[in-house]
Amino acid sequence: MNEKLKKITKQFNFQGELKNIEENNQGNINKSYILTFEDGKEIHKYLLQKINANVFQEPYLVMKNIELVTEHIKKKLLKNKDTIHKTLNIIKTVNKENLYTYINFDGEKEYYRAFDYIDDCISYDSLTDAKDPITLAYEAGKSFGLWEKLLNDFPIILLGETIKDFHNTKKRFNDLLLSIENKVTNRAFEFPDEIVDLISRYKECSLVIDSLGKTIPLRVTHNDTKLNNILMDKKTGVGVAIIDLDTVMPGSSLFDLGDGIRSACSNAFEDETDKKKIFLNLDLTESYLKGYLEEMGNYLTQDEINYLGLSIKILTYELALRFLTDYINGDTYFKIKYETHNKDRFKNQYLLLKDIETKLEEINDFVLKTLDDCKNS
Repeated sequence: MNEKLKKITKQFNFQGELKNIEENNQGNINKSYILTFEDGKEIHKYLLQKINANVFQEPYLVMKNIELVTEHIKKKLLKNKDTIHKTLNIIKTVNKENLYTYINFDGEKEYYRAFDYIDDCISYDSLTDAKDPITLAYEAGKSFGLWEKLLNDFPIILLGETIKDFHNTKKRFNDLLLSIENKVTNRAFEFPDEIVDLISRYKECSLVIDSLGKTIPLRVTHNDTKLNNILMDKKTGVGVAIIDLDTVMPGSSLFDLGDGIRSACSNAFEDETDKKKIFLNLDLTESYLKGYLEEMGNYLTQDEINYLGLSIKILTYELALRFLTDYINGDTYFKIKYETHNKDRFKNQYLLLKDIETKLEEINDFVLKTLDDCKNS
């Protein structure tokens, strides 16, 4: 058993005697371990995580946001007598802190946190991993919609910005122009027509960020609404909890919805190169939207409703900008598996963007019909 981790576990208020440490390799950013403790006949499981301080440079701000949001959700679930849904439960240190700072042999600070482990759940990387993708899409939309609804009355002023300009589409666009101007590589010359086309979409794809805090309200946003950040009950298939709350901060719910649908309801992964496989699955999209609107439909402003379909396009546009910018800059941000990986990712998202545009009218019609159905039910 790892002696360093054993030493760190003694700094938290875990119940019982440590019996096992198992590394959990599901996350891409933070290092995670599942801990098993025995307390008499009772078994307690916890999740211990080392925060990636290179990505999250203010770990105490990250934890402050998480603690505020999860405590709010707990009170709401208790008030609603909801015993089905859960949220992360922070295990404090022996000094009643939500983080433990460990000084390693190099004199560097390492930040550790712990949560109760939510058992008897499963997460999916893709909707197609499930026996019934349509139902899973519905549950995914409903899960993120419920999470937003529970936080609808949260005082947004209490939250800090953990990653600045994370979904600032205008900044992402300016980053692309800077990458072209700086000429770190000559790769921009590979996409002259596509770059002109992206420029032509700039105004429309800036609508949400331009209206944020005005006609589009600031809300608590997750900012990483991937499918695998939902824990589903193994038996019922119902979404139990939203996890990976490191990027929780003020933003637009449209960013969460748009990215959730973009990532979950696309027919292919972001680096698929077969053009025939790259499109937005409308059946999955409509099922996701139905679940989301059943929870959040009554809380959205008119502009949010008007931009629901557009948000899918905007978030796809944003990621296309990011992949192309990184490719032009020489692949300095996203991890790549081969030399043209970011190039393929950009081409993929660009094709997906064009496909989404052909389906926006149908998506918007579905949104209005679903909202009417929700009001009449």
